[in-house]
Amino acid sequence: MRVTLLALLFGAVAYAAPPTDETARNLEVLKHYGELGRQGDLPGQAALWAPHALNNGLKVTIEDIRTQLEDLHRTFPDLRSQTLETTASGDLVITLQRTSGTHQGVAQTEIYGGMLRGARATGKRFEILRTHWWRFKDGKIVWHQVVADDLLMMRQLGLIPDTLPSEKLVARSKE
Repeated sequence: MRVTLLALLFGAVAYAAPPTDETARNLEVLKHYGELGRQGDLPGQAALWAPHALNNGLKVTIEDIRTQLEDLHRTFPDLRSQTLETTASGDLVITLQRTSGTHQGVAQTEIYGGMLRGARATGKRFEILRTHWWRFKDGKIVWHQVVADDLLMMRQLGLIPDTLPSEKLVARSKE
């Protein structure tokens, strides 16, 4: 079943019959969402969300999603995500992705938990793992939660140091 689900998401194997069950339909919606993102059709991506949904714990509208997607692509014009694993059952789809991009713009929204808002572009690249949890109703995204290694991303972008400042370190005794 896992191979079939991956094939549906990536289109690696032709799927001749239209999706007939909820899981297959939701995988097709998510596959289409990714294709629209790769094509730069951010309004098309946003249209796949329900008019009132939850994104990372916040109530959002389709316009909010479109604004966040535009901000993501303005901040990281070369943003790419590769799906490594997909699990789906009923209205729930979970993906593990490797996401990368180069910090070339100034974030204006709460993308990445708001940590990038107003940060001067560093020109540095990041690559992290992210897990996305998606819930669907009537072919629309109604709930999304992402768990990501934002600390590593901020370190890779040079926005926080790799080590603690010396005043935060416990003094070591000389032996």
